[in-house]
Amino acid sequence: MVSIDDRLNQIIRELIGNGITLDQAVEAFEGKYIAAAINATKGNITQASKKLGVHRNTVHNKLRSESMLNGYAELIRPRRRHIPRSVQSAQRPVRRHHV
Repeated sequence: MVSIDDRLNQIIRELIGNGITLDQAVEAFEGKYIAAAINATKGNITQASKKLGVHRNTVHNKLRSESMLNGYAELIRPRRRHIPRSVQSAQRPVRRHHV
């Protein structure tokens, strides 16, 4: 069985051999690690942040970085419905001031 240290050394040699910078390697690893934690918790950012040992705001900030997760954030970010202003104003209750 190959140890994690041996596997990491092999990956590091490949990255260096392919001209990947430290910043690029760290960003790629961090993105994959965060994505795996989010998948493991079925999209629950609070639970994922606990598994990662960071504050949930840190995970949210990482999700906002498109380069960090190579678009992964778009897959898990809830889609917001666009409601036209005319419909929004029609849905608002009328406020009445009592005298």
